[in-house]
Amino acid sequence: MITVVKENPLDRLLKKSRKRVAEIRNRDKLDEIANAIGDRRERDLLDLLANIEVKNGWETVVQFLIESANSTYSAPIGTGGNQRRIEPLKYREMIFAIFSSAGLEPVNHDTVALLDELRAEESMVSATHAFAARVQNLAIEQFQSGDALFFDLTSVSSSLPTDLIEMAEATHKKRMRKLIIPVGRNQAHVKQLWYSEYGRTALAEQGAKGNELLLSDLDSVLSVIQLRTGRRPMTNEDDSPLEVPATSPANADYGNLLTMLITQDINGLGLLGSKYAHPLLNTVLESAVVDYQQDESNNPFRRFISCINSHVQVRSLNSLATFERIMRLDNSRLATPVTIALGNFYHESAASVLVELACGTRSKEVEAASLISVANIHRKCPEVEVVLDTVLASECRNRGRLRRLQKKLLKTSRRKYYS
Repeated sequence: MITVVKENPLDRLLKKSRKRVAEIRNRDKLDEIANAIGDRRERDLLDLLANIEVKNGWETVVQFLIESANSTYSAPIGTGGNQRRIEPLKYREMIFAIFSSAGLEPVNHDTVALLDELRAEESMVSATHAFAARVQNLAIEQFQSGDALFFDLTSVSSSLPTDLIEMAEATHKKRMRKLIIPVGRNQAHVKQLWYSEYGRTALAEQGAKGNELLLSDLDSVLSVIQLRTGRRPMTNEDDSPLEVPATSPANADYGNLLTMLITQDINGLGLLGSKYAHPLLNTVLESAVVDYQQDESNNPFRRFISCINSHVQVRSLNSLATFERIMRLDNSRLATPVTIALGNFYHESAASVLVELACGTRSKEVEAASLISVANIHRKCPEVEVVLDTVLASECRNRGRLRRLQKKLLKTSRRKYYS
């Protein structure tokens, strides 16, 4: 005889409710992780993951990180819209950063596949060791093939092995020694320079566009390379450009990044979100400022705004110095949008620049914009309170408004990530 046990309707309702609550909590956690990645808030991301690991285990952390690859985050202030897709190279760079592998992002292996390999690890600590070992071995293979483009290991984490850094530098210099630049009557063919690390950075910093360069501009680029390497690249009087080795870059995403750098696709660089776009974005932004100062029409201004938006999408703290120079110009039409844009950089150094500006500016428009940006940074960066204390203890033209902002901020608390 089979006894049929009917499920209590109340139990069924409670089960559905618990499932729904769990789904909402997971959705909220995923949103928090996506926002931390989109904002490049590495410290907050690590705190969030540590909390999830304690409560739900390491495999749940991996699953959240994988799901965040296709997630959206809150759009920056001043850009319009509510949500935007996490930029693919920003996502990759953040993943590599939290696993102590910043600088090794150009290895030719999919980000999600690398994360998937970490499921069997016991913790963030062991996963970090496994991830770092895996990508370092991949990097060595690429260096041995001659592919070291976008591997800039001298300016990143000191946790990377010294011999790996030296190997990358040796590969960069070997490429430069083999490089010969064809030079015609009026211009040089610089495609090979773009495919070398020293050449790429020098061309980007000089604002070069395309694969041909005027001879007068080439001299500046070669001087920069000589200063950094101690050796000036060779030239050859030849009107036909040489072929570029097929080994670099092996990673298709970074090949796409290089193409956008060469063509100066500013909007495309913003959509990729890579920190490696910063030198060119910086040069193009400064050029846009000069163009607008000479011709205050809509076209130069639109180019200026496009550059600002791409800086915000990349969200590199290296943008701060350029932003600060523009904010101090005696031109509120340029200074105000940059001041608003800086409110998307959730770091105490950005807050410091803004508070100093608010303290000393004579422009009411710029002052108001800087206070709005300080308040926005405070939502995710409580270190703003220390910055305000420091500035208000010194001479300050606009002390009253800063005091009022300080009181307002102290009444609010930072959103809790750890509940």
